[in-house]
Amino acid sequence: MRKKEEMSFKCKAKIIKCPYQKEEFRIFNCSPVGKPPQEITLSSYFTFSIKGQLAYLDVGKEYTFELEVISESAQFGTTCKVISVPSLTALDLDSLTPNKSKEILSEITTTSQADNILEVYPDFIKKVMTEGKEGIDVKKIYNVGAYRLNAYIRLLTNKYKYLNMLTKLKDYQVDIIDCKSLYDTYHNDNDILEAFDKTPYRVLIHCLHKGFNRADSLLMKIRPELEASEQRCEFIVLDILDRNENDGSSKLVAKTLFEVAKTDYNVLQLLPLLKKVSQESDLIYYNEDTNELSKMNTYSGECLIADFVKEKLRTSKDNVWDIDWTKYTKVGDFQLTDTQALALKNVCESQISIIAGYSGAGKTSSVKGIVALLEDNHKSYTLLSTTGKASRVLAESTGRSASTIHRKCLKGTVDTDFILCDETSMCAIDVMCMLINAITNPDVHIVFVGDPAQLTSVGVGKVFTNMIESKIIPMITLTDIFRYKSDGSLFVATNIRQGKSFLNNTDMVKQNGDVYTVGNNYKFINTTDIFNTAISEYMKLINKGVKPLDILGLSPMNKGELGTRALNNAIQLEINPPKPNEKVLTRKIDNEEITFRTGDCVINTKNDYNAVSEEAYWEMKSDSLLSEQDVADTMVMNGQSGIIRQVLDDGLIIQFDEEMLYFNKGKIYNLLLNSFISVHKSQGSTVKYSIEIISDKHSKMLTRNLLYVGATRNQVSHIEIGDIDTFNKALSIEDNDNRKTWLKDLLVEKD
Repeated sequence: MRKKEEMSFKCKAKIIKCPYQKEEFRIFNCSPVGKPPQEITLSSYFTFSIKGQLAYLDVGKEYTFELEVISESAQFGTTCKVISVPSLTALDLDSLTPNKSKEILSEITTTSQADNILEVYPDFIKKVMTEGKEGIDVKKIYNVGAYRLNAYIRLLTNKYKYLNMLTKLKDYQVDIIDCKSLYDTYHNDNDILEAFDKTPYRVLIHCLHKGFNRADSLLMKIRPELEASEQRCEFIVLDILDRNENDGSSKLVAKTLFEVAKTDYNVLQLLPLLKKVSQESDLIYYNEDTNELSKMNTYSGECLIADFVKEKLRTSKDNVWDIDWTKYTKVGDFQLTDTQALALKNVCESQISIIAGYSGAGKTSSVKGIVALLEDNHKSYTLLSTTGKASRVLAESTGRSASTIHRKCLKGTVDTDFILCDETSMCAIDVMCMLINAITNPDVHIVFVGDPAQLTSVGVGKVFTNMIESKIIPMITLTDIFRYKSDGSLFVATNIRQGKSFLNNTDMVKQNGDVYTVGNNYKFINTTDIFNTAISEYMKLINKGVKPLDILGLSPMNKGELGTRALNNAIQLEINPPKPNEKVLTRKIDNEEITFRTGDCVINTKNDYNAVSEEAYWEMKSDSLLSEQDVADTMVMNGQSGIIRQVLDDGLIIQFDEEMLYFNKGKIYNLLLNSFISVHKSQGSTVKYSIEIISDKHSKMLTRNLLYVGATRNQVSHIEIGDIDTFNKALSIEDNDNRKTWLKDLLVEKD
């Protein structure tokens, strides 16, 4: 491979046209000024193309570029990557004259608006470059709104601040988006350059979120002196710990780390440094007594949780609520059991407690009793859960507003007298820390509610399990299942949780050929034609008038012939088939295509804290200067379901509850069709009807815990489709959670 210097070349060219742009990304058609370099082949229009994060360039202007060839095409000529733009020089903010300021502003807005801005803020450019929008009161400037101000700051920063840094860091292959992260972290040019010089691994991986392999490959080319360095060793250790966290564990035995480094990284010269580096790094926690280690931020998170719990236990005796909790043991016409009522006692007498209960054991009744107690005694409260779906279920069951932890904590602090955290079994270390850090009331009482039989969190740790195992937190455990013999779904869920085969129970189960039923709300269809049977059962519900959002299909896997994607595509053809000349958008995942049409039900799979409302989208479309960065004004959470209301040329308009949001073409990769979802993704959800796939093709994933989650999503009925032998085998397999964490030991450890 040639060295970078040999691959790049210089070319003076004029930008003729911008055929494509999205946020900071641009494709420009350029015409060479003078004879083109030998590396460039021109198209039939005598142009070549450049592409990348090039928002700092303008159509109609000439630039001297340092370029690198990306591809060649007979039709379109050469396409290049911009390494630097030597003809653009850094802006000297201290020597800006009024005329120069007006000239610069007039490049991004009208002359009259430039005059309006400079009349109020003669030093506008310097202010926004050094202070951002905090230094500007937009209300003082005529005909400039908040979105416009955002756009001016973005364009000026890209062109005169970030570009200068791009040129200095061209060997590190950073882009405009990277520059924003760099200034957010290091704040000024000198600190950025010093960080790259002294700790390039930390900058590339922790600040710019480049993967270790990508960062390491780049640095071995441009900084070969780091090959046997301690910082390279440090980030190999961190990469191994990242891999360990992908499996949910927060700690790793040192011996295992050594073996992985030896076999997977081919760095024999660094092996002697592993222990020393792990002991000395501020990014790694190393326990000398146990020879175990973890990422420092993860260990610190578990320490934060343990300290919070123990502090609440210490101060509980000074913060007892003088409330007669026995007055609230009747919820509507239902009398709480003695165990359920203890939840009310714990709320009053302890600042922290747990309600653990299985499906159908009455957690909701205890929660309703708690809400009545709080409201009657004028205690402010916050109801939280881990996902959008779970928070909606909580809101529906209590008749009160509820929120996700992410949404509530990102909006600000939590200062109420009481907090209830539902579906705590799904709460990973980082989410629990987010909640704890948002709490501002030292006297708050908090209750964690969850089902210990459900699957552990998708993220790192097993917070709920560790809190229960510590046995130091006041807790009620609800085990009595109401309606066990009268509710087919609860009968099934209870037997699944206990690992008991039940389809041969002639007292409760009725068999008609290959169909087994329990009561009027559970059915098992024993069949080898699982796919078509699942589609048929789904459509039977649709034809009865059940709405798609009231049906939840479940499969252990997303890909494959019985995966969620294949099932979703088949159901889409049935309930929302193609229409002549309709506008659609498509995405690919694992070589499977997903098509999005108006009317489709979709699920969002990634937290987006910079979502764009439909109103903001149309404002952006009416003003070509604005980008999504300027108008983003809301958020959408992982697990939220919505309906596509409009397919646009550049994205989708989706209704999430009462909110209409715009998803651009890049963000549609966060969407999946929502007729079938994975069992893991369904945790916290409750719908009227559920349909679950049971196949020997998924036998490696099937456990009683997974089956239990699937069987406890419904309010009306549950249908399981597949193979009885596979189902019964899965009942005997407990989901042995082998995650290794610090939290239990930290909780029981004496201070």
